[in-house]
Amino acid sequence: MNKNIWNLYKNSERGKNAIEIFTINEGEELLEKISKIYDFCEEFVGEKSEKENFLNILFGIYDNIIVDNLYLKENENIIDFYERFIDNFEMAIIDEDENGKLLKVIKEKPIFKQKDYKNLSSIVSELSLVLYCDYPEAFVPILFPERFDKLINLLDALNIELPQLPTSVDKRGRLLFYNNLCENIFKFAEDNELTPPEICACIYDFGKMLIQDDSTLDSDLPEPTNIWLTGGSKSDYQTFLKNPPENAHSVWTCNEQTKRGDIIVMYVLSPYSCIQSIWRANTDGVFTPFNYYNSRTTVTNGIVLPEIKLDELKTDEYFKNIGIVRKNFQGVNGVKFSAEDYSKLQRILKEKGFDTSILPQLYSPDLNIEVKLKNEKDVEENLLIPLLKKLGYTESDWTRQLSQKAGRKEKAIPDFVFFPKGEIHFQNAPLVIEAKYDMSSSIERMKSYNQALSYARMMQSPIFAICDKDRLIVYKGKDNSFNRFKPTFEKHWQNLNDAETFNTLKKIIGKDYIKI
Repeated sequence: MNKNIWNLYKNSERGKNAIEIFTINEGEELLEKISKIYDFCEEFVGEKSEKENFLNILFGIYDNIIVDNLYLKENENIIDFYERFIDNFEMAIIDEDENGKLLKVIKEKPIFKQKDYKNLSSIVSELSLVLYCDYPEAFVPILFPERFDKLINLLDALNIELPQLPTSVDKRGRLLFYNNLCENIFKFAEDNELTPPEICACIYDFGKMLIQDDSTLDSDLPEPTNIWLTGGSKSDYQTFLKNPPENAHSVWTCNEQTKRGDIIVMYVLSPYSCIQSIWRANTDGVFTPFNYYNSRTTVTNGIVLPEIKLDELKTDEYFKNIGIVRKNFQGVNGVKFSAEDYSKLQRILKEKGFDTSILPQLYSPDLNIEVKLKNEKDVEENLLIPLLKKLGYTESDWTRQLSQKAGRKEKAIPDFVFFPKGEIHFQNAPLVIEAKYDMSSSIERMKSYNQALSYARMMQSPIFAICDKDRLIVYKGKDNSFNRFKPTFEKHWQNLNDAETFNTLKKIIGKDYIKI
């Protein structure tokens, strides 16, 4: 973080206001303070229409903490307290007796019981704000229930390390991930001499000034290779799906394997019970640890369809035998839709007089790469190096497995470093490429990006790329800032046989265009 820029922000009216928002003053009305924080972070935590529910959950957490006496004990370290907290917290219905004492309503079932880590993970936004208000020196409010991708972008911009994500089945690991994230944020705060309110202002306001704008419609999507179903509620239909705004973006539950560019078929749940629109995924599926559902994607390019009702599908000769139709679209989010399913869907739309030529179609690559890829080395030798030679490079232009000093003892070893320079430790290079075998899972994609990003920052590289057996992704940054969810170039290997696509790539990372 540039401390000069931070100090200018900190001493500005905007900075002072943001810091004051997150300052917990003794004797201050808690509802008023939390309400101000919510309003300040509305773009992250939820719209004003969701505020009442947020506050109800938050104060429900407070009531249960009081009833179960889940506070930090004398001489208890913060990690032990946090683990004891998450293992013993129960979200029960709380009421007051005639003396004003809070008690659990025995006749009512708890909203969720102890060790229900999945439900507890889904309210980390509210929980983390409670913990911040009580223990601001140990916890940070993480108010990103739907847009975990935005949190990652902000952490990237501030150069705060993201801890390794838990697997999607490790529910307790999601909560431990939050504590690990707090530790990394406080390490950043210590290095930059930030108070807890300043940390929050840095993340929720200052960081926004450092990241690239991703609000505009991204029309340059890679060709779709998968089709997925997702579901919208009655409220979603009435407020957004029925008449989506021009160039609309929205966040939806998805399959973790969703790739940027994929086709998303929207099914609207009861009482409409119909396939209603088709969208494109504008980001890969992002594993979202602080949500009940595992993954999210941002959708764009929505096309509203003539409604295809569930009853129509159940009587159609083809669709009546499809599993998700037979289950009345229960568990629809993230279900794979086959190429044949999509073709038969378009047949019904044509019968309704809809012009299906405007719909996105699956990409059918010319699979002329016959070599079998078994590991990372195969990706390097059979895909990446042949491409680099076509881009004008010779083997003397790059260094493989370049040892690089990182800290006092560690050595970072990027896969491909182009034209490294530096008197001692190769302090800069215009391009770094990191190759992997398979980045199909969101955790592997994130690890690969983080690794390549760290190399790019170390080498002061304005461009870096990651690739695996399926695709090549290039990121171009400005002032050491990159947007992992909006790559400069992303294509499947087979796409690169197209002359126009290849020339586009050449103008980004071709030898003649790389600044040496």
